Amino acid sequence: MERKEIGRRISEAQSSMGQPHLHKGTGLRKLSDHYFELRVDPKLRLVFEDTPSALVFEFMGNHDEVKRFLKDL
Repeated sequence: MERKEIGRRISEAQSSMGQPHLHKGTGLRKLSDHYFELRVDPKLRLVFEDTPSALVFEFMGNHDEVKRFLKDL
């Protein structure tokens, strides 16, 4: 996966935050009150924390790795 593509997907996620009807089209999914998952491709996911001032990148991995990350929170 190219860094440029990851950056493009992050930019799309930033643009769609606060607009739930756009989340599905951008691969953004709410995981909990403050955490969101962004599907970059079928195998790669990014986890962000939604803070009052910014989306904070927390973790990158596959589906199973994201599940383990969330379990450890």
